[in-house]
Amino acid sequence: MPADDEQRHAARVQAAAGAAVLATLVLIAIFAPTIAPYPPQLPVARPFLPPSAAHLLGTTDIGQDVLSMCIWAARWTLLVAALVTAISTVLSWVAGVAAGFWPRLDAPATGLADLLLALPGVPLALLVVTLAGPSLVTVVLTLGLLSWPAFARIVRAHVLGLRARPYVTAGRALGASELRLAVRHIVPGTLGLLPAKIALTVRFAVFAEATLAFLGLGDPSTPSWGGMLGWAFNDPLLFTRPTWGWIVGPPALLITVTVLASTWLATGLEEGRRR
Repeated sequence: MPADDEQRHAARVQAAAGAAVLATLVLIAIFAPTIAPYPPQLPVARPFLPPSAAHLLGTTDIGQDVLSMCIWAARWTLLVAALVTAISTVLSWVAGVAAGFWPRLDAPATGLADLLLALPGVPLALLVVTLAGPSLVTVVLTLGLLSWPAFARIVRAHVLGLRARPYVTAGRALGASELRLAVRHIVPGTLGLLPAKIALTVRFAVFAEATLAFLGLGDPSTPSWGGMLGWAFNDPLLFTRPTWGWIVGPPALLITVTVLASTWLATGLEEGRRR
């Protein structure tokens, strides 16, 4: 098999593996009420039980089922990731197309993107959420508004190349409006960037939301993987228990797997697009 074919095949396998993992997590989140064996926030057994047939991952310090908490927490984590991705994608596409296609908008859009890129994303999110107060709206808007600049510059660079294509020049010569040219020819030409953008933003959103929740800045009324870790590390006596690994390990593993799967999907899609 030629080297290019091998690399293309490897990219497809990588993307398929990432997509399969993410799809499984999404299905778990959707069917959480059916899959979870117990209500996530209610004590259902004695505290600090080890894994057993009744409680596959054991119980917490107040008798909550760890597996049920992890399943329900997937809903919150993936919901935040989906909303952040939607906001970030729309903003990056609008800013990137505007900056690349309309020269008069290039300086303001690029300047704003450069300003946000110069600021540390997660620490800035910590500051904003701390000042505004932890809630779903605050977390989603903060992460969505901070995650668009890098990809907006990629879209802008792609649009600059599309703007010089002969069919765009011909359309302009025939009297087509700038808006019509952008909608008919420029935006469709950038859609190939979309899958990798979505996967990378999911990775950022999962990691950032887990960081905020770990530090106590997530929505306190909703369980999340980062919140489970934050609760565990705020109780130093937990680590004197022999079952502490079953409380800390599952949410940490789920965060890691989600981030890795998003990376695999984004990398595989980008490699496949280039080849």
